[in-house]
Amino acid sequence: MNRTVYQDEEKNAIRYSTIDRIDTEIDFKGFGVKYVASGQETYYINGKKFRVREGDYIIGNDFTKASVHINQSEPVQGLCIDISARIISEVASFHELTEKDLSEFLLSEQFFVNRYNVKNTTLGYSLIEINDKIKKGNFVHSLHNEELFYSLAESVIMDQRLVFNQLSKLNFKKHETNQELFRSLMVAKEVMDAALFAPLTLDDLALNAGISKYHFVRLFKSVFGISPYQYVKHRKLDLARTQLLKGCKVVDVAVQCGYPDTPSFSKAFKQRFGLNPSALNKQ
Repeated sequence: MNRTVYQDEEKNAIRYSTIDRIDTEIDFKGFGVKYVASGQETYYINGKKFRVREGDYIIGNDFTKASVHINQSEPVQGLCIDISARIISEVASFHELTEKDLSEFLLSEQFFVNRYNVKNTTLGYSLIEINDKIKKGNFVHSLHNEELFYSLAESVIMDQRLVFNQLSKLNFKKHETNQELFRSLMVAKEVMDAALFAPLTLDDLALNAGISKYHFVRLFKSVFGISPYQYVKHRKLDLARTQLLKGCKVVDVAVQCGYPDTPSFSKAFKQRFGLNPSALNKQ
């Protein structure tokens, strides 16, 4: 089942699908988002294979030629969202002056096609909300739908501006080399996000990235501005902040984040956020 939930004259569209088997070519129109709410889809784009699992989405544009393969015992449920090129360009124009480069990047054949997880992006939260509303029958045709695409475009700009800036820090001669190395770094970062409290080693991360340890550390720091160790530390402290805002005890959060005692946790927390965890806990 593939149902068009919304479509307008500018070719903005939202389609809701439940499919267990398919093997066909597929287009990304304007700026296209393919989100998998349950199950798994496999995309083949420019000779590369992308497994898009539950909670993941893949994005592309008019230049993205792809095929999708689904063969599951249970139907795969997902969303396809098309945002018009005009809206993407209009929203980008309201940002910094350099956004002209970003707009061209998003809508050209140079665009960085990649898979993302909804937990790690601004756009991801909107995808979850839209999918839930459609499933519950709460998504209605109104002025809100037109406004929604501007909101989605803004989320895209926020996420992709960061990707654009990070990708531009790789300056190898071949554009394809820059994209492949950046994709490898993103895979390693995703591994760190998914296993913050696992005993990951530099060997593990470099192996996932498919490059040497030295090359991995150097490129990671160049692109993201911090070392892999610092990235994991910051992510743990971000999680700690969330737990404290929920009212969890400082000592419990310190243990959860792997600190040997409360003072060392408090020192790291203050360095990161500028206040003691106990002060945030009271808030």
